[in-house]
Amino acid sequence: MRIIPTLAVLLGSDELIDRYFAAHAMASLVCTRNRGINLTIANSGAVSGIINLLGYVESEILNLVALANEFSLVKEPDQVILQHLFEIEDVRLGSTARKSIPLLVDLLRPIPDRPGAPQFAVQILIRIADGSDTNKLLMAEAGAVEALTKYLSLSPQDSTEYAISELLRVLFSNHELRQNEMALSSLNQLIAVLRLGSRSARYSAAGALNELFDAENIRNSEIACQAVQPLMDILGSVSESEQEVALSALIKLSSGNTSNTALLIDVEGSLLENVIKILSSATASEELKINAARLCSVVFSNKNIRTSASASGCMKPLITLMQSERSAAVEAAVFAIKILLDDEQHLELAAAHNIQELLVGLVSGKNYVIIEASLSALIKLGKDRVPRKLDMVEAGIIERCLELLPGASSSLCSAVVELFRILTNSGVIARRPDVAKTVEPLFAVLLRSDLTLWGQHSALQALVNILEKQQTLEAFSFTPSEAIVPLISFLESSSQAIQQLGAELLSHFLTMEDFQQDITTQSAVVPLVRLAGIGILSLQETAIKALEKISASWPKAVLDAEGIFELSKVILQEDPQPPLDLWESAAFVLSNILQYDAECFFRVELPVLVKLLFSTIESTVLLALKALMLHEKNDASSTVQMAELGAIDALLDLLRSHQCEEESGSLLEVIFNNPRVRELKLCKYAIAPLSQYLLDPHTRSEPGRLLAALALGDLSQHEGLSRSSGSVSACRALISVLEEQPTEEMKVVAICALQNFVMNSRTNRRAVAEAGGVLLIQELLLSCNPEVSGQAALMVKFLFSNHTLQEYVSNELIRSLTAALERGLWSTATINIEVLRTLNVIFSNFPKLRASEAATFCIPHLVGALKSGVEDVQGLVLDILYLLRHSWTNMSIDVAKSQAMIAAEAIPVLQMLMKTCPPRFHDKADSLLHCLPGCLTVNVMRANNLKQSMATTNAFCQLTIGNCPPRQTKVVSNSTTPEWKEGFTWAFDVPPKGQKLHIICKSKSTFGKTTLGRVTIQIDKVVTEGEYSGSLSLNHENSKDASSRSLDIEIAWSNRTTDETH
Repeated sequence: MRIIPTLAVLLGSDELIDRYFAAHAMASLVCTRNRGINLTIANSGAVSGIINLLGYVESEILNLVALANEFSLVKEPDQVILQHLFEIEDVRLGSTARKSIPLLVDLLRPIPDRPGAPQFAVQILIRIADGSDTNKLLMAEAGAVEALTKYLSLSPQDSTEYAISELLRVLFSNHELRQNEMALSSLNQLIAVLRLGSRSARYSAAGALNELFDAENIRNSEIACQAVQPLMDILGSVSESEQEVALSALIKLSSGNTSNTALLIDVEGSLLENVIKILSSATASEELKINAARLCSVVFSNKNIRTSASASGCMKPLITLMQSERSAAVEAAVFAIKILLDDEQHLELAAAHNIQELLVGLVSGKNYVIIEASLSALIKLGKDRVPRKLDMVEAGIIERCLELLPGASSSLCSAVVELFRILTNSGVIARRPDVAKTVEPLFAVLLRSDLTLWGQHSALQALVNILEKQQTLEAFSFTPSEAIVPLISFLESSSQAIQQLGAELLSHFLTMEDFQQDITTQSAVVPLVRLAGIGILSLQETAIKALEKISASWPKAVLDAEGIFELSKVILQEDPQPPLDLWESAAFVLSNILQYDAECFFRVELPVLVKLLFSTIESTVLLALKALMLHEKNDASSTVQMAELGAIDALLDLLRSHQCEEESGSLLEVIFNNPRVRELKLCKYAIAPLSQYLLDPHTRSEPGRLLAALALGDLSQHEGLSRSSGSVSACRALISVLEEQPTEEMKVVAICALQNFVMNSRTNRRAVAEAGGVLLIQELLLSCNPEVSGQAALMVKFLFSNHTLQEYVSNELIRSLTAALERGLWSTATINIEVLRTLNVIFSNFPKLRASEAATFCIPHLVGALKSGVEDVQGLVLDILYLLRHSWTNMSIDVAKSQAMIAAEAIPVLQMLMKTCPPRFHDKADSLLHCLPGCLTVNVMRANNLKQSMATTNAFCQLTIGNCPPRQTKVVSNSTTPEWKEGFTWAFDVPPKGQKLHIICKSKSTFGKTTLGRVTIQIDKVVTEGEYSGSLSLNHENSKDASSRSLDIEIAWSNRTTDETH
């Protein structure tokens, strides 16, 4: 060992022979394989000298070699020393190796006088680098990658090419070196070797590429795809090691790179055929099959590859591999099959091989990677295929999954609950008793803070699937707080789908009364209300469905959570338009709030309340109607806004459908009662529907009919509406109502509405008449109800206010009016003034009727009405009698005389009117008094102071009127104060206008008759005043005492005579 330092010095000599034989001596020592000697040599610094001898081919060295051969010395002692030394791990990993690396790397650069040095340097570098990342980095720092790459570009010999590729493989197994800039530059040379090199070189180059492809930037480079074809060629070889490295490189190259994966189809040769051969081979190692399966996992992510005909051929060998005892093989096969099942045709193929049983069997143990992949495959197999799902359940998948959940990772939990979701999508499975056992574990999974959104969604959906079945829900053992509190966080999730499922699950719980009543439920109100107004239909639907249940028990909570505002948004929402069921649910919830507190009616805006009228739920409509009525009472002008918002159409629809008829009709009438509403154009379109409602045989609501008639009456008050196109149908409908024996109130309402329609429209009058209205109204004139008969009379007046219906006017009409007048007089002792007005209009417009028999029969009742003492009545009667009086000269004498005789009954009343009535009555009353037949009655009572100076007084009186025969009292003898008490009557067809009554008092004696005095009375005055009584002075020209003589008389003008007539 003491010679070693000397040999080390000689190796540094300038003389080649010294160095050469020193190397031989040292080689002899090394070959003893004594570890101590070899370590001493390594530590002596001799290695650098030995490296300097590598590859020399000078003539002098050749002579020394020949000499060494003669002495049977080892050949190439420098290489022998280095080989033996670097077999020792301490040397390979120690300072000697680190010092040697730069020297060896320098040899990689071609040296003309040392041609054999690079190849051996590569071999030593391989030995030094293998297993030491430090040495690899030192080589890279020394420029090994660049040197090797350049060396490859010179197309070295095959053995050297293999060694260089192998060294690059070793170097690139280091992560840092794969990121080196020169790593990418070496890629091209390695691919060239892969294409053109020898088989061994190609193999080592494939290994180097396999290491390089661990770097994402390299496998995604444009050059990398050029490796596909040669790797595919290697894959088709018979050497398992070559196939192994090719598979590994292809897996890395195509993993995560869709373009490279697609390239696997385009290159020459069939990738899948080679893979199938490997998977199906009886001689291929399981490790190789594992890699083949892994390659399948990668390439099957490409749809074109997955759907190719060759892909189906992988199914059976993969299933076989899946049954291996090695977990790596099972994992690779399951992953490949899982991806292959993304294609429909492969699902059927896999099911045909009963793969679900194998997969269920794998869902156990501790290899969670295999379990998760198996679950994923089962999920795909079971989707929309109930029989397969049933097979899985029967195979015990639920129990196996439940055993996994307590210690499962987040991703595994997500896979389990997704499988539960798929299974429970089938109602047959969701109803199974063994599925009910999953509820509590699913809730436990939901409480995990690390559960992904996907897992939350799957778990919630599975719970919804299970708990929507009533029998499962009834068996649910959680308390309301245990079930509801966890769900609240999901209502506030960032995922809309999770929010929806949380709300849906909550709605299932709320079908149970104890959940509805539990105070915990209130805590869910705020997020549910917020979701209700979010504007996303799916979320709104589930949230409002839950609120339906909550609002019944906790309406105040919904109110306090701004429920009115959010629900109003849904009700008014137009984009997107909510489905009818959703809209109705929102309306129902709002109704529950309104039922809770009536003051909320004023917090709901009119547009919302009007919208609620379109609900198909009667209770909702009734609440809306009630609220709108309250709004109207609070602010009458709100009816205009209601009409503009479409309330009229909604209310008409309700009437047409016979829903809430009384309430709808009431609000409709209130709306139309507003004059401002009647100015709106839309009102004219309401007349026809209201008319149709009255004519509809299915209309049974009497209050509804009454209110509809009232609404028509309101509309008819507008002149334009009363003349609109729908007014004719309204008239016919109202006549139809009157024909059906309605109530007294309905009669009045219908007649009043008709009055407005016919008042300004000849067309409507004609329509009423043609519908039989004239006869119907005539009948109503005889109603015991004075209001009905009065309105009927007024209706007749409007109908015949002109000559439109002259062919319908008749004696019967006058008789009906007369009968109405008579009924009032005799039954209630009141006068229906409207009847009188109507008679006045008819006699005014139709003079021919004045001479009718009916007119004659009417006069006594007119006289009776005149006696009522009601000023307006008396004025109307005077007008009518005056009209008749003016026609007497144009009618037959008999009729005129008859009417006059009957009208004479009015003389006392007319005389009274002259004394007591307003001056406006005087002319007509006086005119009538002076044209009616009557009687003048004069009662001569007594005379006073008739004494005569020359004789006794035998007095009598003589009465004369015009050309009438004189009348005379008896003679009272011997009395200056005779009493006659005699009466005299004169009947006149017409009062003796302008004539006077002359009374002469005379005394009879044997010498003749002596005039005692005379009295003259103006008859016109008596006719007007009716009667006069008193003492009148007897005037005589020759009597000295004439001023003291008087005559007591009584005089009267009346329609009848006294009992005593002369």
